[in-house]
Amino acid sequence: MPPSEAVASRGEHVGLLPGEYTGRHAAGYGRTVTRPVAAGARGPHRVLGSLVLSAALIALVAVTVVRNDLGSSDAATPWRGIAYGLLGIGAVLVVALLRRRGPGPTVAIAGALSLAAWFLNPLPPFALLPFAIAVVLALVADAAVWAVASVALAWTVALTVVFLNAESVDAARGFGTMFLLVLALGAGGFLRSRRVRRAEEERQQAERARAAIEEERLRIARELHDVLAHSLSSITVQAGVGLHLAADRPEAATEALETIRTASREALDEVRGVLGVLRGEDAAPLAPGPDLDALGPLVEEVRRSGARVSLDDRLRPRPAVPVQLAVYRVVQEALTNARRHAPGAAVDIVLDREPGAVTAVVRDRLPGAAPEAPVPGNGLTGMRERATSLGGSLDLRVHDDGLEVALRVPVREDPA
Repeated sequence: MPPSEAVASRGEHVGLLPGEYTGRHAAGYGRTVTRPVAAGARGPHRVLGSLVLSAALIALVAVTVVRNDLGSSDAATPWRGIAYGLLGIGAVLVVALLRRRGPGPTVAIAGALSLAAWFLNPLPPFALLPFAIAVVLALVADAAVWAVASVALAWTVALTVVFLNAESVDAARGFGTMFLLVLALGAGGFLRSRRVRRAEEERQQAERARAAIEEERLRIARELHDVLAHSLSSITVQAGVGLHLAADRPEAATEALETIRTASREALDEVRGVLGVLRGEDAAPLAPGPDLDALGPLVEEVRRSGARVSLDDRLRPRPAVPVQLAVYRVVQEALTNARRHAPGAAVDIVLDREPGAVTAVVRDRLPGAAPEAPVPGNGLTGMRERATSLGGSLDLRVHDDGLEVALRVPVREDPA
């Protein structure tokens, strides 16, 4: 990447006009984020075009004045047009060359040169155009103090010409100067407000994109944790069973190995699905994950490891797919935790409805045990995030003989 590209991608000024924009984008986690930068593709061409036009008009006036004055008997007269042209072109060059480095001093210098040319009295006073352009650029670049001070000085000069000079032509020139500078101030203020508004819109857009990226990252982390934590826990338990029974009951060891193979294959398929969604592959599954109908096979798998699990599923009709996924993952994580921290405990699962909500309660019972409050970890954090993302809640309650996980997710009641 060229150095200018690298600097521009960080949102810095790269020798471009202040207050304008470029179409730089920042790639983030598979998405494109528009980043506000201080330059635009069309802005520089417009400003340079205006400066070239100003220089051409100034040169035209200068040549015309010189030609008209060459026949004059006053030998010093031709120098008026030459001085006008040099001062006016000088103002154009100042704006063209210095506008990026210091828009504030630029407007002051351009104003001084333009006013000096303006005093030479050629009509029309095109030498004021680079001054007006510098005023606009200074306002857009937040150099308003320089712009207003320079315009105030120019107004003072113009008003002096209007009220102290009796000639109507000079009075008209003075009023014309004030009008032109008022237009420049108005245009600069308008462009600055538009720049600020656009920058705020792009900042909000970038914030929304970053929030979406972070939410997607958390969702994928939850999915991977839930899939791998449960599957690896099941594999660990079954491997222990197989090793214990390998000598005395080889058929039970074979069954444990079959369970390990099934759990590994299912975990691999789910991980591939999550990674496919992450990569945006067309072949990735459109469904977000298992639904409540997959709870039966999950419970059977846990029972095969020797755990005592009961399932009371009263959720009819089924809620929306995202709610089903959340209930499934919370039950899955609760079973994994029960098997890990309370081996041998009986686990009761109750899925039910209440007015305006779906509930899922998983309670493990191990008489004689002294249950402790769970330590927050990735699993607990993931369960809470799932509940919160759906507007629900997750409560963990410690009882005398075990732990209870209670999920509540609000749902819209179907009209009768």
